[in-house]
Amino acid sequence: MIGMKLGQYVYGNSLLHLLDPRTKILSCLLVIFSVIITDNLYFLLFLILLMAAAIISSGLSYQLILSSLLKLRYLLLFTLVFQGFLTPGETVLMVGKLSMTREGLILGLINISRLVILFLGSMILLMTTSSLKLSAGIEYLLLPLRKLHIPIHNYTTILSISFRFLPTLFEEAAIIKNAQKSRGAQFDSSNIAVRIKSYTAILIPLFEASLVRAADLGEAMDSRCFTSHPNQLRLNRLQMKRRDILFLIQMTAVLGTGITISILL
Repeated sequence: MIGMKLGQYVYGNSLLHLLDPRTKILSCLLVIFSVIITDNLYFLLFLILLMAAAIISSGLSYQLILSSLLKLRYLLLFTLVFQGFLTPGETVLMVGKLSMTREGLILGLINISRLVILFLGSMILLMTTSSLKLSAGIEYLLLPLRKLHIPIHNYTTILSISFRFLPTLFEEAAIIKNAQKSRGAQFDSSNIAVRIKSYTAILIPLFEASLVRAADLGEAMDSRCFTSHPNQLRLNRLQMKRRDILFLIQMTAVLGTGITISILL
């Protein structure tokens, strides 16, 4: 786990690692659908506990994921405060002419739980599935769109490249941030303008480095005669096994039961 980067595939032999990528993609879509359709806070907390159990059972670094989640604390706090002050209801706190309501705080906690679930779910998917298998799974699921003459292979190639370079992008951002700190950048300043200026010093060189890497990758693909035509011959074809079917059935049953109970309550 030393030197592991957020979003990077982590080799393992857990159940989630061995599942077909299509199974994990469909499970994530089921979770997203469940998060969107329900607003029951208890059910959302159950999903968070389910995600935590999946992270621990897969042998992923929960310290790394938790520390990355803590970096989103300002976004989560802003969501809570925004909903608290703009939702009408029973007042629990007055700040000038603005009132924070009980209903707003509950709605803010619900939205925070949704964001946490989406973050954890995406990290589990990326860190238990290699980029090649993930792109292959997406391509298989989108095969029916070929009848509409949609270039599925091109889109999945773009996605696989994006998944591959996401960890590298995070690592470069950390390197640039440390370099700017050594030059006196104040990322923890109490002045918002100073902090925005400091983070701008990260975004500009990171964007430039991404363009350079994209140009180099394009030249490398051209030199290897890459074409947009899909490769019909694969060394390892995706094949759903019994455990994949059972996992999807269990996920559908658990989420369906939770949604039903949430609606009835």
